[in-house]
Parts: sequence; C-alpha cells; structure tokens
Amino acid sequence: MKRIPQSFFLTLFVFAISGFAQTQPRPIIPEEFWKEFSSTTGSFKVKLLGNPTETSTTIESSLGKIRRHTFTFGAGFATFLVSYSDLPVILAEPDQVKEFLDHMHEGEVSFVQGKLLSMTEIELDGYPGRDFIVETPNLKFRMRYYLVGQRFYQIAASTLTAGFLAADFQRGLDDLEKQGQKDLAKIFRENANNANNAAEGARSLEIIADEFIASFKLTGKLVNKVITVDEKRKAIEVKKVDPGSALKKVAPAYPAEAKATGVSGKVEAQVTISEEGRVIEAIAISGPELLREPAVQAAKEWVFKPTKADNMPVKVRGILTFNFELQ
Repeated sequence: MKRIPQSFFLTLFVFAISGFAQTQPRPIIPEEFWKEFSSTTGSFKVKLLGNPTETSTTIESSLGKIRRHTFTFGAGFATFLVSYSDLPVILAEPDQVKEFLDHMHEGEVSFVQGKLLSMTEIELDGYPGRDFIVETPNLKFRMRYYLVGQRFYQIAASTLTAGFLAADFQRGLDDLEKQGQKDLAKIFRENANNANNAAEGARSLEIIADEFIASFKLTGKLVNKVITVDEKRKAIEVKKVDPGSALKKVAPAYPAEAKATGVSGKVEAQVTISEEGRVIEAIAISGPELLREPAVQAAKEWVFKPTKADNMPVKVRGILTFNFELQ
C-alpha cells in the first residue's frame, strides 16, 4: 500500500508551535469553561474552551487528492486540534489498516525532531486507532487518531513543558489577557501561585489536554462498510472484485527492470467498475513499486458483467489482485 507522505500531517505541528503563547498550571479548568463543539458534516463532537477556527486544505498524496478539515483553538498555554479527512481509497484488509495506522505518526516526530515517548493501539466505538505522545524541550504533543471507514480523524493537543513554563509563564498570561481571555488568565495565575514548581504546572496542562482528547465522540452513522449500497443505489463497495465475473481479462506486462532485479509479488489495485462493467478508475494500493503501474494499466482494460442492485445497474468499487511471478 502506498503510504500518505509524512508531510500530510506536518501543518498540525507547525500550527501547534506557532500558535502557542503557553499553557497553564495546576488544576482542571472548571466545567463551565468547557463548551461542546459539534460538526454535523464531520460527525463528531468535542469539548473546547472556546469557538475553534475552521480551515480546509487539499493535500496531494500518492493515494490521490485528500481534503482535510481542521478545527483549532488556542488557549494561551495550549493548542487543541481536531481534524478529519476522507481517504480516496478503501483500506478493507486488516493488514492494510494496520500498516496505515502504524505509520501515521511519523511525520510529526520527524518534523520537530522530537522524542517519541509512547505509542499505543486504541479503539473508539470499535474503530481502530493509535495514541502517541512526543516531547521536545519546549512542547509535549499528544495525538489520538482513528480510521472510521474511509474517514480519518486526528485529535491533538500541545502543551508547554516545565522548562518553557518557568521561563515565560508571565508572558503567556499577558498574551491571554490581550486576546480577551481574562477569565482563563485569572485561573492560570491563581493556580500558578498554588503550584510548587513548573513541573507541577506542566502536569496540570497535560491533565487539561487529556480531558479535551477524551471528550471526542463520534456522532452520526459512519460505519466501516464491507458490502453496502448507497442511499441512491448508485454504487456498492466490496472487499474484493470477483475475477470470475470478468468478461475480459488482461494480464499485466512484466517490466524488464523488475525481471532484471528479481522483483516479484502481489499488487492490489482498487478499481471502480461502471454500470456497464468497464473499469473507469484504478489505483494501486499495495505491492512493489516497479509492478504497480503495469497492474493499473492492465486493470483498466478489464471488463466485467454489469452488476445490479434492486434491479438497477450500479457501480462497483473493490480490490483486484495481480500476481507477478518470475519464471
């Protein structure tokens, strides 16, 4: 499977760094300061300390164009973020899902040259995900991410470390007040006076970040579909395309370079089959790089028996597998 480039997530960390003033000391923020934010189109809700800023960007990746929607809120000493993206391919097999999730933290760790403190497999409502924590001299960054069908969610919080708090805490309070967040500044200042040291203040920030991350909930009816028909009965999703239903099969050409270097193996191509049975789109999602393009070109030549759902012609989207074996 082609990986999404590590740069896919770098703007999350760039914002977390540049959007900081600092974070807070000791106690949990009173409940009345938290506000529930929900996104109907994003199918999620989360607790925040104010109204987030929403941005949307399109990322060019090896999987195709990906539209990412991001909601961010800076609270003086911390930055909170929720982001969701709809992937252009279906990761239907468990090994594909695992490979995807196992590597999605690498961009942030590499970009900030931080130390990966922990990486844990998690679930939310039965959907798989990961939880990881990265630390630099100034920041601690925690993210949870989940794959929900074709939708990918990230929930992240950045807080300042003890060293940074000790040096610039007062400046962070001043910035909060300039932003009109005087009540938050007052809470942070009062608890700073009660905290014994900067390390205790930094830990308090982590507790606040944990509360935000734990508040993330899925809403709506996003599901990881194996065989489904959409509401307008125009397309169905299947795990694997049945080669036996093909009216025309084309074997992929074996590249000379691949033969010369002994490259062989299996290539999986996600194909979209039209109502008439022709392959109208093919994307290689796994397999040796030298063999992917020939597999895609061959897949586009295949023709299948038309598929119907409720007596209506429908498109089909699924995985077509090609095996390249050296003779």
